[in-house]
Amino acid sequence: MLALVNPCHGKIGRTHWWLSQIAIFCLAIGGLVATFHFSTGGVGLAVLVIMIMYMNLCTCLNRLRDSSRPGILYLSFFLPSIGTALMFYFCGIEKSPGRFRSDRSHLPEDRFVPAAPPPVRPALQPRVPSPPPKEFGRRNRGAV
Repeated sequence: MLALVNPCHGKIGRTHWWLSQIAIFCLAIGGLVATFHFSTGGVGLAVLVIMIMYMNLCTCLNRLRDSSRPGILYLSFFLPSIGTALMFYFCGIEKSPGRFRSDRSHLPEDRFVPAAPPPVRPALQPRVPSPPPKEFGRRNRGAV
């Protein structure tokens, strides 16, 4: 869960992103209950909002990095009408381009990947000398 507080943590998968969002939501609800229970007023609420936004920034930046998107795309999540939908699509729903699982690393761009596996060569058999030709009857015994 280091991805919650470290925006440079690295790549995280969709499952890790969803679990992080659930943890952030639970922390937000718990923080709101604690803020109203202890009557800390505006300061407690401001600290809670900043903390929740920072954790969301960290997890979304890590997830955007995993899907090979620039981190500046996070600013589009602040659009009032479509920001949340974009965040859910780019971070939680869409698979990384060109991959089946998000926890695998990319192949280098210059690495050659053959389209088909190389042909299988048959195993070499040890050479066994062939038996001498069979002789039939007495006529072939003296022949050179």
